[in-house]
Amino acid sequence: MLNFKKISKIFSDFFSDALSAPKSKDRLICLIRLNIETNQKLWDLEDSARMIEFGLERVAVIKQEIDKNNQIRNDLIEKIDIEIKNKMRIKPLDSQKQFYSESPGMIIDRIVVLSIKLFVIRRLLSIIKEDDLKRDYKKKENTVLKQLNHVGNFLDFYLNRIRNKEISFEVQQPVKIYNDLRVKKYIKLLRNSKNNL
Repeated sequence: MLNFKKISKIFSDFFSDALSAPKSKDRLICLIRLNIETNQKLWDLEDSARMIEFGLERVAVIKQEIDKNNQIRNDLIEKIDIEIKNKMRIKPLDSQKQFYSESPGMIIDRIVVLSIKLFVIRRLLSIIKEDDLKRDYKKKENTVLKQLNHVGNFLDFYLNRIRNKEISFEVQQPVKIYNDLRVKKYIKLLRNSKNNL
């Protein structure tokens, strides 16, 4: 079954040879791989959006791409949770004490983001020349490694408790407003009325 070590392997395979990596028949692994791909795309888009020297119009176009990919990311988190729920045959438990509001998909997504951050820091460390900057980024690397291990260990603990029917979670359906173009005029209306207060 899924654990932090397996997720780390999926991530490693993704970045070591994304094109030649064998496609898994396991739907959960495919979904995690898509989550990695989407988060990597978001990371790159965010980097591009910070480059205002390309002009504000370009940044606006990139922002729309970020919104679209954030929706994909949220949909993937939901699909990961559904897949885990189905594989583990999770049923709601009686007690609120047994309920976790953060789902495995959300935690896996956090692991993916931390892994991308670690990957980028390590790439930067390989080319940074200044000693003081290298030291700063070595500290960042250690911090992210610690966070990654902490969250990964928690995921393993969490999944084991779910397997043992000690706790449960609900699949959270992503509810986005900004992607609905039909409501855009009303958002503007709300914004204008807020400014007139």
